[in-house]
Amino acid sequence: MCLLANDETFGVKPDCAIFADTQWEPRSVYDNIEWLQSKVSFPIITTDNGRSLRDDVVNGVNAQGQAWLTLPAYLADRDGQPAGINWRQCTKNYKLDPIRKEVQRLLGVRPRQSLSSETNVEMWLGITTDEALRVRPSRNWWIKHRYPLIDDLPMTREQCLYWFAEHYPNRSLSRSACIGCPFRSSSSWLDIKQSEPELYQEAVEIDAMLRSSTHNAGRMFRKRAYLHHRRIPLEDALVLDNHEHEVNGFINECEGHCGL
Repeated sequence: MCLLANDETFGVKPDCAIFADTQWEPRSVYDNIEWLQSKVSFPIITTDNGRSLRDDVVNGVNAQGQAWLTLPAYLADRDGQPAGINWRQCTKNYKLDPIRKEVQRLLGVRPRQSLSSETNVEMWLGITTDEALRVRPSRNWWIKHRYPLIDDLPMTREQCLYWFAEHYPNRSLSRSACIGCPFRSSSSWLDIKQSEPELYQEAVEIDAMLRSSTHNAGRMFRKRAYLHHRRIPLEDALVLDNHEHEVNGFINECEGHCGL
């Protein structure tokens, strides 16, 4: 979407693109952000909430430093039976809020300053036609969402990949998702294991940490928390995924705000 926008495919160039950095992304994502900035004429702004999602998960605290687990971890009772999913707060606290604050900063609006009734921001999200179930209106009255890859130039994810491969054959694309995101598909977990094994191993260790007696997750939920939907240790789950060739869809992914 960003590359197409630079050619004014959607009728106008955006004023900027914004990347909300959770500080727990694969290295390939940061490489692609840097590469993309060399290809477009508008600025790509990196913002964050001043915290590391990885460190907060390890320390068992939320974005306010209070004891909690912000990831939508899969919960199981002591008998190993499914017991729901933890309330997801990471998208709002580490993606949506930093982006909204950055947009307000670009508008010249100070913290807690009231917005003019004439404020109007059009925010583009790169959600494709095959994930249209993720389309939703903005939570802020002064922001209007636009979906160029649905309304202007309808494309599926696969078509986006074909387009990119045709125009940039020597460049690979990596998915923007936190290293330890429980909403990673099975194929995405296998990909991160192969492409960045040291970061995958870190996720394995953090997954085990969530079930340790010293982590806040165990004390708060009185259940076992897992990063993988099978509700078994991540390393064991990926052995099964690889054996069964399991691939998940994207119904539970974040809201398209990783970069916009």
